[in-house]
Amino acid sequence: MWLIWARVVISTLLLGSATVFQINQPGSLPIDPFFFLIGLTYCLSVVYATTIVYVERWPWLADLQFFCDACIVTAFIYFTGGATSYFPLLYVVPVIGAASVQRRPGALRVAALSAVMYAALVLAAYMGSPGYFAGHWIRDLRPLLPPVRIAAFTVATDSIALAAVGLLAGSLADRLRRADARLEDASLALADLQAYNQHVIDSLTSGLATTDRAGRIITFNLAAEGSSFSFRRAMDSISSCLMRRSGSSSS
Repeated sequence: MWLIWARVVISTLLLGSATVFQINQPGSLPIDPFFFLIGLTYCLSVVYATTIVYVERWPWLADLQFFCDACIVTAFIYFTGGATSYFPLLYVVPVIGAASVQRRPGALRVAALSAVMYAALVLAAYMGSPGYFAGHWIRDLRPLLPPVRIAAFTVATDSIALAAVGLLAGSLADRLRRADARLEDASLALADLQAYNQHVIDSLTSGLATTDRAGRIITFNLAAEGSSFSFRRAMDSISSCLMRRSGSSSS
């Protein structure tokens, strides 16, 4: 569920940033398709929230969610400059999300998919894709494209970074799951030990009770609970004695 809220928060932050940027520099961004992507993210978040109960039955729903996230990030990068955009590292968000849900294999799959999408986006810019020409959604970016060698280096470094994030996030997710499993096993073992100790104490035929320093009875077994009046009187006298000792030691 936290992934859904993360999508909403990130989309809201990007929406606010785009609004401020558009106010300061009108016409610098294709604001209409940008807002469309933000609204699409909100709609997909609602769909994800309604289908989250079916993810365990149909695991491919999680794959579809991360695929849609990678596509939205790719579209966002395209509308903010494509090969000249400053936002390729937004691919890290679906990679980390896949690691938290699908561990290392899922994170590596999303990282590879993101790297392929980004490489295709950059390649389309240098091959003269119509979307990069003036009059098609964004201004003509061909004069702003860096040399091919620099673009190839950027794609390679971003792909390696995504793979590294996938490996690291997957490893951390695996360790966290193992730690949770060990903690759960330890909790069960402690509960079993407590139940065993209580069973041994309750199996005693003689009354057994424990008191604190003030002489108040904390616990007692079944034999003490069903004991006679003499046992209760003995416990009262012991408690009174302990209380007098504690009072004399404090004075």
